[in-house]
Amino acid sequence: MRNKIREKLSDGGVSIGSWLNLGSPQAAEVMAAAGFDWLAVDAEHSPVGITEIANMFRAIESRGATPIVRVWDHAPETIGRVLDAGTFGIVPPHVSTPEQAAQIAQACRYPPWGRRSSGSGRAGTWGPDYRTWIDREVVVIPQIEDREGIQNAEAIMEIEGVDIGFLGPGDLSLEMGVAAGSSEHEEAIQHFLAACDRVGKPCGIPVGSAEELLKRKEQGFVFFDLSNDMSFLAAEAGRQLREAREE
Repeated sequence: MRNKIREKLSDGGVSIGSWLNLGSPQAAEVMAAAGFDWLAVDAEHSPVGITEIANMFRAIESRGATPIVRVWDHAPETIGRVLDAGTFGIVPPHVSTPEQAAQIAQACRYPPWGRRSSGSGRAGTWGPDYRTWIDREVVVIPQIEDREGIQNAEAIMEIEGVDIGFLGPGDLSLEMGVAAGSSEHEEAIQHFLAACDRVGKPCGIPVGSAEELLKRKEQGFVFFDLSNDMSFLAAEAGRQLREAREE
């Protein structure tokens, strides 16, 4: 299996995925069938266990998308477990320092470069040569969500094994104590984008609509989380119901 994120970005393209908050393998399959490059299981905020996560990976793969996951902490054991379950990307939340980023990157790859533990798991079904290629395919995507992370952005992105910078605009605005979309908030976002650009690594951001995605693309962002399964369901259900009730 190839990582569509790497393929798109290495060719100079844009990679568009979405978030999975419903915890449903069927919803994951529906989203993958829609044509997203990748889908991220949100294990930080959704009530999912490792079995549900693995089943969602299976559903994503079945329709040709790349499965990744936002983990609930930075522990090497957590990262190793979701890698063994079959993820091709790790999104660790609340990364604020290069030291954190380095530890996460090492936890995602086998020795001699990294510190990932070798064990049996679902990922082993890809064959005995799995360990010879997964280190090249997996993507490490630290999520920056506070002022310290913004200040350390360039140092974080310079870490070997960090592949894509990714913002968490919502938590960033909360931590900064400013409204999302304010001048201070936007300045921090642009600072992070510039830091990724200086290092020569792709920069990503969540967006709520195609219109917002196109705006951010013009600014230089290339990795997009376009909404999530829960929001898509709520928006379409609400729209259809409003139309049905119109007199």
